[in-house]
Amino acid sequence: MRQNRKTEIIYFLIFSLVHLWFIMDGNRRWAKQHMIQTLLGHQEWRIRLEEMVELCYNEKIEYCSFWALAKKNIENRSTEELTYLYDLLVKSIQSLLPKLLEKSIKFEWVGNSDILPPHIVKVLNDATKEAENGTKMTLILAIGYGWQDEIIRGMKNFIKNGGDINSLDETTFLPFLDTGRFPPPDLIVRTGGDTRHSGYFLYTSEYSEYYFTDTLWPDFKEREFYKALETLKWARRMFGK
Repeated sequence: MRQNRKTEIIYFLIFSLVHLWFIMDGNRRWAKQHMIQTLLGHQEWRIRLEEMVELCYNEKIEYCSFWALAKKNIENRSTEELTYLYDLLVKSIQSLLPKLLEKSIKFEWVGNSDILPPHIVKVLNDATKEAENGTKMTLILAIGYGWQDEIIRGMKNFIKNGGDINSLDETTFLPFLDTGRFPPPDLIVRTGGDTRHSGYFLYTSEYSEYYFTDTLWPDFKEREFYKALETLKWARRMFGK
């Protein structure tokens, strides 16, 4: 992308984009296209994730979220693939963490800890603790996350904490949700050709804009990143007004 065009896009986005999130789809299809072992497609997931974090940081986007593993993925995929994905997740966090600390990026994660292996929960919680003081940007990973599951767990937490049903509304429910502590997504990017949101951050994405692309996640690079951001330039974001 030409530098002046890129600068024009970013100048506009400085005033409009707070939270960008990604549904990273197409790793296995990418591997099949390249006639390599299906699991190796997930290796490219890790590389592209780190590149997107770097781009978000460079463009001063305050929050960037990545849906890495859905609750239904855990329920429906083979033990072999899940084991591989968990090992890759550990390696990814080990690789990312020093970079996050160096750049003062805060790390957070959302998802159902009860369905994840204990060692994965520990890795995620340890990284959260170690990078909790980051001030330049917040990176959020969704692991074992599903919107319906989030709502059910949120209601259970509300009841467990003695919540008064008469005082419950859209705002007072937020603290009981995984995603309630983050600002609503401004732009939702889904790779891989599917035009659906699959319920990610659904409670807070009422006024989010969407960018769907046929590009598979391993091929989603800098040019595609800026094409996605540019869609916000033409969005009429009325927020119900």
